[in-house]
Amino acid sequence: MNLSLLLLHDSNTNEDDIHTISKKLENVYQIKIGARRIQEIDSFAFDASREQYDGQKLLNKLIDDMKLEFFFWIIQDDLFVPLMNFVFGLASKYHGAIISFYRLENLDMKIKECIHECGHIYGLGHCDNECVMQYSNSLSEALEKPPYLCDECKTTLQKNKDFLYKAKNK
Repeated sequence: MNLSLLLLHDSNTNEDDIHTISKKLENVYQIKIGARRIQEIDSFAFDASREQYDGQKLLNKLIDDMKLEFFFWIIQDDLFVPLMNFVFGLASKYHGAIISFYRLENLDMKIKECIHECGHIYGLGHCDNECVMQYSNSLSEALEKPPYLCDECKTTLQKNKDFLYKAKNK
């Protein structure tokens, strides 16, 4: 089964981080990663009063306007969604995700959050087990969760990937 994920990133993202994250995602999800650079974040989603970008607007633009599927966009700017002060990232099941490195302190945290958001792309929900798919409402919660999928999430992931592979090859 050969599923792939397009990795997008802004021009300010460290290339070594992109390479490391790509390899981790390929390993965890057994997928092929492609890379492409997006130079600018569209200013239409910037909320000047918050000094943040509306992550949902950015994600919707890639899905609805650019018609992208199975993509992962890494940015350096701060994100929010309505009713929340900030988000590390957000995803749309079977479409794509956006993640902000703005509040993530080190490469290990960036990798964990990338694995987490990628899980949402492939249909995983939040998990109550000792798992990277645990919901993180704060930086301390993000630090505490492990960098791996639990057995339940691995089983769900395999079922979802089988479904996607069959749907893609009809």
